[in-house]
Amino acid sequence: MLNLIKEKFDIIIIGAGLSGLILADEISKKTEKSILIIEKKKKIGYEKNWCFWNKPQNIFTNKYDTSWESIKVKIDKEEIIFKENNIKYLHLKSSTFYKYMAERLERKKKIKILKGKEINKIKKYPEKNELIIGKFKYECKFLFDSRPSLIKKTNGLFQHFVGYEVTFYKNILNNKQVTFMDFQSFSDGINFMYILPFSSKKALFESTYFSKRTFSRLKYKNNITKYLNDNFPNVRYKINFKEEGTLPMFNHNVKQQFNYFPIGIPGNWLKSSTGYSFQNCFLYSKLITKNIIDNKKIKIKNNFLLIFLDEVFCNLIMKSSKDLKIFFLYFFKKNNLMSIVRFLNGNINFFDLLRIILTLPKKKIFISAFDVIKKRVLYNEST
Repeated sequence: MLNLIKEKFDIIIIGAGLSGLILADEISKKTEKSILIIEKKKKIGYEKNWCFWNKPQNIFTNKYDTSWESIKVKIDKEEIIFKENNIKYLHLKSSTFYKYMAERLERKKKIKILKGKEINKIKKYPEKNELIIGKFKYECKFLFDSRPSLIKKTNGLFQHFVGYEVTFYKNILNNKQVTFMDFQSFSDGINFMYILPFSSKKALFESTYFSKRTFSRLKYKNNITKYLNDNFPNVRYKINFKEEGTLPMFNHNVKQQFNYFPIGIPGNWLKSSTGYSFQNCFLYSKLITKNIIDNKKIKIKNNFLLIFLDEVFCNLIMKSSKDLKIFFLYFFKKNNLMSIVRFLNGNINFFDLLRIILTLPKKKIFISAFDVIKKRVLYNEST
């Protein structure tokens, strides 16, 4: 039998992505725990873009790449413009995030980062966790796992997108305003264009869907090309960068076992109805760190009402997406930006939530809510 080289850590984090690095940073700031971070990729650079609001604040609130104070939503020919004092929409390149976090973490003596490593085996015991990587065996008390492969395939709803970063050959963009949603179709799920202007010449155009099925890359490409031709006719441009992604719009039942915990998307850190997770990574990392310091069982309490409303919204999309035009129109037209931001982030208070619900088409919400409750009852009866 092969003699494995053993190394022990207090904490092991699988995945040097958004949730893994933020959790490692938070724990290392407030404890003396030894941490091992394991990343499958050898190199991580500019592969995606994250956006978040400046409230609540986090360590990137003043370290972003781009910011905007004006937000536009377009439904048919109607434009809704938001601009409120002290509310900004911030953009962060993944390369900026990784560079900054690497500088913070690599100078800490109790953190070790392994890149380009595949995990051969994981063993979970009540008193410890073991990971086998080649000839090494790593042991820890707490194991946090952010691997997307933990999520089981399902016929649920997904947010999926392809984005092209485009540079025009002349100044043509309003770089003071984000196009948050320019709705294109409500027939096959929901399709909208999401536009982040980085300058008067350069922007990210992202064709985004909320639907049960994804499409070939050609469909997203054709959507973006048509949008550019329709809105910027006879203007030459070049494509600098492409990004794509698929985000689940449902909660997952990745099993927490002993001191093994799913984090990030497998841990339901992403708000299912909106796809936002950036702020939640900071919030949940603080909660986990506090549990570790207080020597309490690690448990993240999710807001049941918000989860239920997410399910109601996603059920509406799956059952009757064509009816959602009025839903989005009322949502954006009858609510202020601060309430919308809180809802999108998932940190909304009860009164703001009630105010939003009262602005929406009540019959559709009631029917969808009843459908969700019925599904939950049937699921519980069958398990």
